[in-house]
Amino acid sequence: MSGTAIVFPPIRASRDFIDYPYFADLGAVQAAAVIRGVEGSVSLVDALALPGATLEPLSPRGAAPGPGGRTQGPEDGATGADQIRLGVSPEVVVAAVPEAVGAVVFALTPFHRPPTRDPMLAAVLEPLRARHPEVPFVLADLYQSGQHVVDAASEAILAAYPEIDVLLRYEAEQSLPPLLAALRERGRPARPFALQGKEPAPLDALPLPAWDLVDLGAYFRFHEAVVARLGRPRWAFPIDGASLPLLTSRGCPYRCVHCSSNPTSRRNGEIIAPKTQRRYSAAYLDRLLADLKQRGARRVHLLDELVNVNEAHFDALLEMLARHDLRFEVPNGMRADYVLPRHLAAMRGRLTTLSVSAESGVQQVVDRIVDKQLDLAEISRVGQEAAEAGVEMLVHFMIGLPGETRRDINGTLDFALRLHEETGAWPSVQFATPLPGTRLARMAQQPIGEDPTSPGSQEGRAPAAQRSAARALPLIEDYGPYFQQAPSIETADFTLEDLRRFKWTFDQRLLAGQGPKKVIMNVTYRCNNRCTFCATGTRTQFDGNVERQRELLVKYRKLGVRLLDLDGGEPTLNPNLLGIVQFARRIGYEKVNVTTNARMASYDEFARKLTHSGVTSVLVSIHGPDAQTHAQNVGVAEAFDQTCAGARALVRHAPPGVELGVNITLTKSNHRKLWGVAELALSLGMPWLNIQFLTPFGRATSSVAPDTAEAARESMRVIDAFKGQMKIQVINLPFCFMPGYEDHLTGDLLKLERHMLFVNNDEVNLFEYLRERRVKKEVCGGCPHAIFCGGFYELEDAPEPKWLIRPEDLVRPVAEEIPRPTVGGLVP
Repeated sequence: MSGTAIVFPPIRASRDFIDYPYFADLGAVQAAAVIRGVEGSVSLVDALALPGATLEPLSPRGAAPGPGGRTQGPEDGATGADQIRLGVSPEVVVAAVPEAVGAVVFALTPFHRPPTRDPMLAAVLEPLRARHPEVPFVLADLYQSGQHVVDAASEAILAAYPEIDVLLRYEAEQSLPPLLAALRERGRPARPFALQGKEPAPLDALPLPAWDLVDLGAYFRFHEAVVARLGRPRWAFPIDGASLPLLTSRGCPYRCVHCSSNPTSRRNGEIIAPKTQRRYSAAYLDRLLADLKQRGARRVHLLDELVNVNEAHFDALLEMLARHDLRFEVPNGMRADYVLPRHLAAMRGRLTTLSVSAESGVQQVVDRIVDKQLDLAEISRVGQEAAEAGVEMLVHFMIGLPGETRRDINGTLDFALRLHEETGAWPSVQFATPLPGTRLARMAQQPIGEDPTSPGSQEGRAPAAQRSAARALPLIEDYGPYFQQAPSIETADFTLEDLRRFKWTFDQRLLAGQGPKKVIMNVTYRCNNRCTFCATGTRTQFDGNVERQRELLVKYRKLGVRLLDLDGGEPTLNPNLLGIVQFARRIGYEKVNVTTNARMASYDEFARKLTHSGVTSVLVSIHGPDAQTHAQNVGVAEAFDQTCAGARALVRHAPPGVELGVNITLTKSNHRKLWGVAELALSLGMPWLNIQFLTPFGRATSSVAPDTAEAARESMRVIDAFKGQMKIQVINLPFCFMPGYEDHLTGDLLKLERHMLFVNNDEVNLFEYLRERRVKKEVCGGCPHAIFCGGFYELEDAPEPKWLIRPEDLVRPVAEEIPRPTVGGLVP
């Protein structure tokens, strides 16, 4: 009788896949070793290790979920770029299966999307069933721990794959040999059936994984192709450079609500048996590591659910890794409370990223909802110790848990941001995703408005008006994108759209905090206007020292800054302005903007020189649609005509590629005339309008500021009317004044990226400075934008700014460091 063939099919995955599909074949390699130990031989056809295995983009039919979880199609502009194939094509796999086989075992992974019919797996099954109509086919999870279980109903999986005779669930190695023997003796069963695998015991009785049956050269080349073609700028757990997977344990003793480990301990999301962890002995692992090293591995990926829960086991493992001179990665992460300083010392230089999970930044959520049994102080401790040891750290958080409030979500985001800015630990914030069979899925299906942690209790019940029927979770074909892109749980306290806004704001805040991206240089405090709201206060009449200004520009350019705004005072009054622009472009600033009242540009030759100096944009400050309103705000009667003349000259002389726009600062005297300023900007040929709300320093006091809500309403009216004709941005306004207009509210999102260089050489992080004049209020606690929005400006008794100038300030040495932001509390 012919032997058994084990087939690992190609994988269709999203670019945002969960787990590690490029190592999903470990179960098949282990099963091959077990079958060979009983039958004497086995064939292994691994789609990830056949010649030509690569990452290949797929067609639009496999596009990722769009807003609300709806699968995108061609009508959404989907290109298929979000879906990839890992491994060779199904046709190549089919051709590699021996003609003479007595039974075939096909691997079923979470990436084959149970219970739906996966096209990659189907494309392997269909021709092989036609070729071998009498051969028993087994579909086996080959689950070993370390990757999510999508716990679909066995009946549904069998229905999706009519080619299959037996579905073998969960850990299958020990059950495969007797099952295959019975199938060979009796032939194909009359009706397909499902069987739950028996957990191998003891683990040491298992043979080493049969890596000798794998073309490791092709396998390593496949990993190199994935790294090259996936397009990620950086890998926390790199797979190139000869990497192989292994397990040092199976299972996890903890009961975290979202986890799908230990599938036999759960039934319909309810714990029915104690969760345990079984570990391979040190002797077994020593043999395994020696075998992997001998086969060419230079790095191993420990796919354990929780590798460091047992101190003696982890200590021995770290010692063996060092002795065998193997780098290692732990993608599933470790318990922070079990990471000790000696472990960090052993990781340095061998581990790319230490991954730990906090899940929430609010202790009561960790305790009551996640059931993680973790003190968040341990996350902070390890973050600090990892930073001191020189080990990069990644911390996982999730938002959108049943029973969590909007204020809790902000607490998590605030904790994550604090940890990042204090220790450098990178926060990975994901949406809580209810994988089938988990307690989280069970909780997510309870009626909206009830506390899912206290089902049936009066304390856990919301008012009847807030309750609704139990949610039916959608059948999700691919869970990968949901963790990053599409929330799937909503409650009485938050909607799916709220969760998107929370995550979007956090991602923007995190990105903006990675260092200055723009420098705003005040080149002079001289000005020919006397604006009522001027941010530079008393403005002692000095130009900046041009040599110091050049030094500052070089300093920030070396930090990678490519964007520059030249401001004042009135920058066109500085005779060195054009030289500064030319110097900045020469040393690599890609975009240089000048903000001006344009009165000097009314001289035609100056307008020509300015627009041809290397500037990429010019913003003209116009504070009213007519001479009277403009004069009220700038304090000079003739300014309006000169400014408009200057704007026309700039438009006339600007070469292609120089963008021109208008700035307006809203005051009590001009905010109702914003519509007229937008019309004026268009008539001047400047299709860009920046609407600036008052910044609270210098002359920007409550006597000048308009009613904020009224000014915001007028801004929304103008945006609605003119957004198709011009670019419109709103600056210095809390998000809550303009809900639904977040794309236009750039001020708070961008100021963290901006450093201001004042005439006296002071360097100020603009976000940090402005936050000193803003306060959080009770309404901020649950706002999806609270992590980035500075809150409400206090305009009463606005102080004169810090950067008043003295002559000796002009020649102060340039500081070596740059000002860094700190994280303030979210709510009072």
